[in-house]
Amino acid sequence: MDPYSLVTSADGLLVLAGIVFTWHLTRLVERNRLGREKLSWLILAGGLLTALGFTGYAAGLDFALMVVVGPVLIACALSMSGLVGARLEMLVQIGLMLLSICASRNPRTSTIRMFSDVSLLLLMDAVAFYSSSPKKPASMARLSAWLLVAFTVVNSVSYRSLPALLLYTASVSIWMVALLLSYPRAKLLKSAQKGL
Repeated sequence: MDPYSLVTSADGLLVLAGIVFTWHLTRLVERNRLGREKLSWLILAGGLLTALGFTGYAAGLDFALMVVVGPVLIACALSMSGLVGARLEMLVQIGLMLLSICASRNPRTSTIRMFSDVSLLLLMDAVAFYSSSPKKPASMARLSAWLLVAFTVVNSVSYRSLPALLLYTASVSIWMVALLLSYPRAKLLKSAQKGL
């Protein structure tokens, strides 16, 4: 396996862990703030569908529909829960990612990749823009989201380049740290709820 594929495989495992962590955090928040856990399952399903669909597509299988449905499920879950709403910053990020398709030599492949990237962006922004997120993890999640946007632009212009790989790895790593730093606050909310 070449070094690029090795690093992207490690990044893929980080993303998968991030999907599970985001789902678990959403479960904690839903249970304590909304009194139910139904919508968090949509986030898990959306993240896994996107990951499986993109993996299948990369292997030459036509799983494009899964890559499209995944981000839709994530967006629906975040919107319906009322925990995170669409913000101008998020819309600008998505707009820049979509515009980067124009710079790609293979628009169809870039479009499929874009759905996967938008799915990841929504998960990052969920940590960044949730009102009860601690300030430091929220700032880190915003940084990770913008690094992901930069990755999509650079990767469209120079596919599989070292700068693109570094941007993606930094983005995913910072997001994971932000998720881990968010856990104490989520558990604190859970303890406070039990105390009431």
